[in-house]
Amino acid sequence: MTVFEGNTVEAAIAAGLKQMQRTRDQVTIEVVAEPKKGFLGLGKQPAQVRLTAVPTSAASTTMPTSAPSPTPQSASTPAPSAASQAPASAQPVQPVVTPKVTVTAPKKAQPAKVTPATVQTQTPVKSEKPAQPATPVRSPEEIAARQAANEQAVRDLSAYLLEVVKELGITADLDVDFGNRYATLNFDTAKQGLLIGKHGRTINALQDLAQVYMNHHGASHVNVVLDVDDYRDRREATLKRLAESTAREAIATGKQVFLDPMPSFERKLIHAELANNRHVTTFSEGRDPHRAVVVAIRK
Repeated sequence: MTVFEGNTVEAAIAAGLKQMQRTRDQVTIEVVAEPKKGFLGLGKQPAQVRLTAVPTSAASTTMPTSAPSPTPQSASTPAPSAASQAPASAQPVQPVVTPKVTVTAPKKAQPAKVTPATVQTQTPVKSEKPAQPATPVRSPEEIAARQAANEQAVRDLSAYLLEVVKELGITADLDVDFGNRYATLNFDTAKQGLLIGKHGRTINALQDLAQVYMNHHGASHVNVVLDVDDYRDRREATLKRLAESTAREAIATGKQVFLDPMPSFERKLIHAELANNRHVTTFSEGRDPHRAVVVAIRK
């Protein structure tokens, strides 16, 4: 009992038969492992088969099974001369029954043609099942409880942000606009520039912190926006003007123009502003927090 290897199962069998100097009828074949191609040369594995020589006693028992096959043929030779003998006429009947069995075997494979049809009819039924849990039905009590939990999370967030701002030396009040999937917190303070920071870095950092806070308190579906004296509206108008001027610069120079790093929601605004421009295209490069928009000539 020896294991042989090859690029394919047939190659491994051929190598084993050659080394053992035997034929397929003289051995038993067991596939140990199928071949694996791997990925980029890694994980490649040859096929492995185990060949066991059949004992001579088993070979002798198999020989008589093949011997009776010519016996009816030899018996059929004297059959015409001994037409009156009943056993001679009965012997040809046995090989006639055998081909009938082999003919009915392929007919049994015909029901397999029905199987794909039944599978096809079941396929749309399976596709409908995942659609059912996609629309969960909540009771009014569950909806009210979740709304109350979100409101409590927003109140806790407001108190938390006021403490953080106080540590920065800024005295401020908060005006909260809360909905089902959004929460806008508008700071009212005399130190607007200090709270906003250069290019909005301070207020954006606080907004990221606020979103993490909500996620931690089980309200990840609530989108948090922090604002100071309508800074978000003014920043949006500034970014739109920046996008148009950057596009003109890229067209005039024929070179790519890199903007300053921005948070994801500001980058999306630049992309949306220049999406319909026929002369330039936009994409982002780098990794946060240094990811920036690049404006280039459209090819």
